[in-house]
Amino acid sequence: MLLAASTQRTIGFVILAVVFIGYVVYLILNARASRDEVGSEIELAANRRPYLEDEELEGSKLDKSLLAGLAMLAVIGVGLPLYWLGEPGRHEGLIANTDRIFADRGGELYTEGSDCQQCHGAEGTGGSAPVTLTDAEGNFVATVAWAAPALNTVLSRYSEDEVRHVLNYGRNNVMPAWGAPGGGPLTPQQIEYLIHYMRRIQIPESELRETVDGGVRDGIAEHLGTDDDAAVDEWLNAVDAAVEEARAMALAADDSLSGDDAAIRYAGLELLASGEAPGSELYQTYGEILFNNPAAGGTYSCARCHTYGWSFDATTDGDDGIDGHAGPILESYSVAGGFFGPNLTGGSTLDQFETARLHSDFISAGQSIGATYGRGGAGGNGQMPGFGPRTDDDVGVIYPATLTEDQIDAIVAFERNL
Repeated sequence: MLLAASTQRTIGFVILAVVFIGYVVYLILNARASRDEVGSEIELAANRRPYLEDEELEGSKLDKSLLAGLAMLAVIGVGLPLYWLGEPGRHEGLIANTDRIFADRGGELYTEGSDCQQCHGAEGTGGSAPVTLTDAEGNFVATVAWAAPALNTVLSRYSEDEVRHVLNYGRNNVMPAWGAPGGGPLTPQQIEYLIHYMRRIQIPESELRETVDGGVRDGIAEHLGTDDDAAVDEWLNAVDAAVEEARAMALAADDSLSGDDAAIRYAGLELLASGEAPGSELYQTYGEILFNNPAAGGTYSCARCHTYGWSFDATTDGDDGIDGHAGPILESYSVAGGFFGPNLTGGSTLDQFETARLHSDFISAGQSIGATYGRGGAGGNGQMPGFGPRTDDDVGVIYPATLTEDQIDAIVAFERNL
């Protein structure tokens, strides 16, 4: 390791060489300048004790002192540079070891101490939680199985500060407050342990894409009324063709867009969202399927927050997870009618976001803690997730996007027509 070529090691060995050569030169010059010393005292003063003779003092005694000094210089000249060379590695090792210890403790809290896995599944794959519903007067309505989102991609959707906020204060009166600031049982340090554990269990982008796309394909199959993979592929190819045609129309209408892929993308999106491009209806249907994506308990959908009852299958009867209620709670969903998230119907997204580009950018980035958005979106606690890629500057990690750009754009086209 020490012999590996690196700038730090090279500097260390140069310092060692300079010290060694300097000391050799000092010995040579001192030897050449040496001469017999003439004592200043002829007789020993009465108040002084006799000491070593000059021959011994300037011989073996001096040699021992010089050797001790040489040894000390060797330790300083060699040891300190070598210690310095290892300092970056020790620092990195301390950080890595601390992360490992914190994540291990967070894993224990997740599985045993707080039993997060009971709702969110082993290693954060998603699950469900029993929740009691009441009416406006507090009367019992039903006990339902509420879909708990997957946490193995949570850092793709939220910053660590936003995750910390949810852990501390809970969410939507379904997830309880776990942190001491919200009245929960966990200390701030234990909350940090859980966050470190979540860092550990984040899945790679390939697995994330497979999960999201699997839910989309299931939605398409249900829409088509067939489980034929070829039919699903053909439908998706038609969606891609509609996107390409809309972008070609946008470029033909404004050749100043040439060379600007982002501008072409958003111009095509405006045509698809407004219904001016062929295949717009198909594209908006694709957006609706993405809006209602059931994968991982609706983790990657918009409906779990913007459609009341969607997270607990409110249109099903008591045999499908709803107890204590005669028949379904809802006859049908008010799609995007608002619940934990705002009502998106009646053209509200058009009022909030002047252009499809602004709308798409917001879904990609999500809401930041305390920041306003759109024309009048109030600053909040950042609980609207971001579905695009996210960079965590604090830990230097780039988390993959939950949804692709094309998927986000399709959702925009659907929402702008509600």
